[in-house]
Amino acid sequence: MKHRMLLIAAAPLLAAAAPSWQQQAVASATPFIDRANTEWMSAIVSGNLDVLEAPYANDAVFMLPDGTAIHGRLGVRTLYARRPADVKVVRATIKSEGRIAADADNVYEWGSAQETLRSKGKIRHQVGRYLTVWHRTGKQWLITRNLTF
Repeated sequence: MKHRMLLIAAAPLLAAAAPSWQQQAVASATPFIDRANTEWMSAIVSGNLDVLEAPYANDAVFMLPDGTAIHGRLGVRTLYARRPADVKVVRATIKSEGRIAADADNVYEWGSAQETLRSKGKIRHQVGRYLTVWHRTGKQWLITRNLTF
């Protein structure tokens, strides 16, 4: 009985000491996620298409709030390139609010993004939520699915 109680008491310490595959997957993906999010904030303002498409896999699917599916890295680039010339992103922020590993090679990330837009002399703000699936490809993590709400 004493040994069982000791084991029960020690279980949380043992679990914390040995990282699980979930913790390892999230830890592995985190630098890629953080870099993409940080770079997105300035690239969406500057219109840097190379940076905006960089974290996407060649076969990625980007779902827009209206249900439109954008396919592939080239499709993502085209989406951003087609922003109307009279719409300027003045400021953008992104907040990653959570991450969880579905398996050793897929991490789900969710959060929200805000943009301040100027169009025809008027300023407007838009806020949206997102769910992104990051997939390990070799030593890097790429976006395979990005759903915006």
